Formats: sequence, C-alpha cells, structure tokens
Amino acid sequence: MNNIYYKTMKTAFTLLIISMATVSTAYAQLGDIGAFLRAGADDATILTKEYLKPFPTGFGTGLNAGWTESAAPKKTLGFSLQIRPSIAIVPGSDQSFDISTLGLDKIVVANGNDPVTSTIAGSKGSGPLLEIYDDPDANNPNKIGEFTMPGGSGFSFVPAPIVQASIGLVKKTDLTLRYFPETKIGDYGSFSIFGGAIKHELSQWLPGGKLLPVDISLMLGYNKIGVDAGLALEETGTRDPNDPNLTSNPTPDFNSQEVVTTTETFVVNALVGKSLPLISVYGGVGYQKATFDLSVDGDYPVPSYNPITPGEDYIVLSDPISFSMDSESSFHTLAGFRLRLGVLAIYGEATLANYFTANAGIGISFR
Repeated sequence: MNNIYYKTMKTAFTLLIISMATVSTAYAQLGDIGAFLRAGADDATILTKEYLKPFPTGFGTGLNAGWTESAAPKKTLGFSLQIRPSIAIVPGSDQSFDISTLGLDKIVVANGNDPVTSTIAGSKGSGPLLEIYDDPDANNPNKIGEFTMPGGSGFSFVPAPIVQASIGLVKKTDLTLRYFPETKIGDYGSFSIFGGAIKHELSQWLPGGKLLPVDISLMLGYNKIGVDAGLALEETGTRDPNDPNLTSNPTPDFNSQEVVTTTETFVVNALVGKSLPLISVYGGVGYQKATFDLSVDGDYPVPSYNPITPGEDYIVLSDPISFSMDSESSFHTLAGFRLRLGVLAIYGEATLANYFTANAGIGISFR
C-alpha cells in the first residue's frame, strides 16, 4: 500500500509541475506582446486581444473545474487537501486568426506573408512580418518600422495549477478554498490564484429527500488568477522633438515595463451523485463565466515619422493598453469521481463546455 501511495503522490506532483511548466512557457509568449506597441496603442490593443483570445475562456473553464469530489458535502469538520491541476482544450478556431480582417490603422502584412497567424495557444514558429506605416493608405506611405508576429506556445490547451482544501460545516454544507501564492516563474513574471466555493445539500429539504438513493447539491464557486509578465521594448534612435508627451514625461523609464492580467471566474453547478465506501461518482449541469482584464504598464518607445530624420525617431507612450474581455459564457455538463484508499484520495473530472476540460489529482481526505 505504501508503494501505491508513493507512486500516486509522485504522479500528482508531476502533473502539478507539468502544469506550472506549461504556464511558464505561456509567460514567454505573453512577454512578446510588447512588440505590438511599435504600431501604437490602438493597433497594439487589437492585436493583443486577438493573440490572447484563448486566455479568458481557457483559464475560466480550467479554474471552474475540479471544485468538488462528490455530490454530497463533507460531514461536519471533515477535511481534505487536494492537488488538482486542470487543462482546458482550445478548439482549432481559437488557435489562429487572420490579421488582414482586423482593420488595423498602421499595420499591413508584408508582401508574400500569410496573414493567418497563431494565437498564444497555437503552433510555435514565427508569424508573418508586419510593416508599420504612418499612413498605409497614402500614395507613398512612409514606413516607420516592422516586427514579426510571435508564434504560439505550441500547447493547444490552457493549464491551471490548482491546490485546494475543503472542510465540512454544519447543515450539510462544505467550504473549499484555493490558494497559490504569488510565485515568480523563471524570468517571465509572477502567477497567483485565490478562490472559494460553497456546496450545500438540497436533498435534506426535499419531501422524502432522506429516502432518495442519491445526493443532490448546489455549488457556487469563484476564482481570481493573476498573471504578470515583464516586457522589454528598447529605445532605438532619438526622441522625436514633436512628441506630444515630451513635456509631461521628459525622462521616461523604459526599465519598468510590465503586462498585468487578472482573470475572475464564476460557476454554479447542480450536482447529483452517490457515495459508496470506496468510490463516489457524480454528475451535473452548470453555468460559468469569466472576465479577463489586461493592462500594459510603464513607458514605451514607439517609432514615429520625422521627415528630418526618417526612421530614427520615437515617441513615448505611458501605460498604453488597458482592456477587459469576457469569456464565452456557457452552460456545461460535468462528471467525476473520487476513489478512496484509506486517507488517500484520487480524483478525476471532465467538463463539456466551449472548451473541454480535464481535471485530475490526488489528496488526503477525512470524513
């Protein structure tokens, strides 16, 4: 039995480490969006939204999974500690996008380049070369810069490393808390999770509910995940003397560039299931949504066109991007199980929604 415990715990921690490693890879891609700012705040905002499109639904679906281990709440003062990483599978339609359809003001796809490029969940490899002009519609437009679209992470899924604890309260209610402290991921930035869920048994309030062969419960859950990453858009040339921000920001700081993201999720599930001495199985239906907020903070040198020194000047933008995106909110179905081997418990759950999500892990469980 001890050998089973060891192998199972090793597998769980391996899953958690793989999930964190995948998040780290996504961080590297997140840091690449600084290049978008070479075209100015408006075009950069549009490109950033399209490139990060899988994040709201992916993180939202992944974090909204794995909240429960059975339909029945824990007994009073029952306790469990769980490691349950999730992955949300990104459909093919959200793994790429067509730049030529975005209506960008200053950016055009260079001749001979395919305008279809990867989102952050798409394939690796650089995207098309993009050229920046002061006025692309002019008869003889002035080119002020260029950059290559970054490739995707190479992972067609969005990971969500999850560590949570549950405790049984009174009146057949239990509470689950999630916490992952703010953690620096290599040289890319930081990552944190906080959330909570409450589950209450409805069977006890139904006429004849105690005679039902199954447990019926309602669960509500909330998550907040923070993902921050450093950017590095370096100055080239000299500052344009016609920069409108020259007076208000005469000495910009290009060493404090950062992209800050926050994803908040909400889920409600109606659950039905059966708990036996060794195994609990459950299924349910629910509704979920998520909101993704992003801001690009700091000072950034952006190429400008100065006829006196063409191709050499830049202007400075401060805190140039800030926007919010909602996930593809949806109804979903889910099914899962808990297998108990003494105090050791093994969990598995699948959610069928816009993004299919798999959640699995291990923990210790009492009562």
